[in-house]
Amino acid sequence: MLSPLLDLGAFALTFLNIAAAPSLDPGPSPQCPADMRLVTGQHHDEMEHYCIDPRTDSKTTHCFAYFEGVSAEEGAVTDVNVCMDQFEAPNLRGEKPFVMKSFNAATKWCGERNKRVCSEQEWETACEGPELRPLAYGWHVDTALCNSNKGWRPFDTTKLYSEGAAATKEIEHLWQGSPSGAYATCASSFGIYDMMGNVEEWVATRHGRKFPGALMGGFWAKPWTGCRGTNDAHEPTFTFYETGFRCCADAGSLDDDGKKKR
Repeated sequence: MLSPLLDLGAFALTFLNIAAAPSLDPGPSPQCPADMRLVTGQHHDEMEHYCIDPRTDSKTTHCFAYFEGVSAEEGAVTDVNVCMDQFEAPNLRGEKPFVMKSFNAATKWCGERNKRVCSEQEWETACEGPELRPLAYGWHVDTALCNSNKGWRPFDTTKLYSEGAAATKEIEHLWQGSPSGAYATCASSFGIYDMMGNVEEWVATRHGRKFPGALMGGFWAKPWTGCRGTNDAHEPTFTFYETGFRCCADAGSLDDDGKKKR
């Protein structure tokens, strides 16, 4: 995130990308099952946007608005061509997304459905869209568009990680998520819903991260979390009351029923 005090001229012209107009959900693709969306693009490991609304809280500074239409791409390049679940697991519109899921559990669940956990690069590409937006829905935080502005609730660690009724009750007390797709305005240009807010999503990390999995997208109490807000601080066995995931598959690898093509 670039400081608002930094002159725009500091952007090297070779790295400037002037955004195209936003697109709507393109609908299903012949390369993907109907409940997935095709995500394509060229991903750069480093992305810079010009912050025009930094806000400091008791811990750090978050950006709530960026200079629209200007992005700077640098770093390693990855070509992305992937089918991505349109909704957070279990990938059903109107269903409550999974929580208390670890990266290991996400890997297993996706694998049982001939899919895999999305990579960090794939998730960022799907979130940014062709316009390279810092937020899935645009260039400034709008708390009306996604489920991302709920108040944080203190939790009881002992109850949360116990078994049985006590854990269930604590999770229900903490829950402030919404059914998948409930916010019609919370979709990326590729038609992927709830990438901002709702539940954090496990992804498979890029080379150089400490752990094989990381969390993306923030959750219902972090409106500022953008497409590049990787949380790579947790081991693959970590679970929390707001950790979920979605699945991906290589484009063209699955038939309409989600089975592997021969």
